[in-house]
Amino acid sequence: LVPRNTLLNEKLCDLLEENSVDSVKVRSVVTCDTDFGVCAKCYGRDLARGHIINKGEAIGVIAAQSIGEPGTQLTMRTFHIGGAASRAA
Repeated sequence: LVPRNTLLNEKLCDLLEENSVDSVKVRSVVTCDTDFGVCAKCYGRDLARGHIINKGEAIGVIAAQSIGEPGTQLTMRTFHIGGAASRAA
């Protein structure tokens, strides 16, 4: 139905779902067999640009930024509010 090593996108996932495919073997950064780092096929699509990740891309930095960003936003929101409590009567 879908050839091996095809980058799965929303359209292909819909196709698999329409054909009642229950399980699919996918590549993952967790199961990558590369000796050093993670190969582009296992990492997949660069979500910022929508295409396969470039060789040498700092994926650890991307992951750290995406984990840290919500905390930064929360800190900034608290800072801008100033810790002021509202009076609700």
